[in-house]
Amino acid sequence: MAGRARRLAPNGIKIMLKRRGLSAGLTGVHAHRWRHNFAHEWKRAGGDSGDLMLLMGWVSEDMPRHYGASAAAERAQETHQRMGIGENV
Repeated sequence: MAGRARRLAPNGIKIMLKRRGLSAGLTGVHAHRWRHNFAHEWKRAGGDSGDLMLLMGWVSEDMPRHYGASAAAERAQETHQRMGIGENV
């Protein structure tokens, strides 16, 4: 039965990500880390939270805050530096 796709197990994506990470020489690869990083980079680039929700399939407005919170302080500092507000006060 070569070529016939097998049904994905309930934890199939988790297993696939782990295997792909290991084959690339990476450890700790998992979907939650990807979601956190994607949300951080989206917001860092100035992306809208509503658009992020649509792309990720989230229905709760808590999700962009949850996944973007891990790097919120970093983004705030970058924005502060870019704006330069307070430097000459």
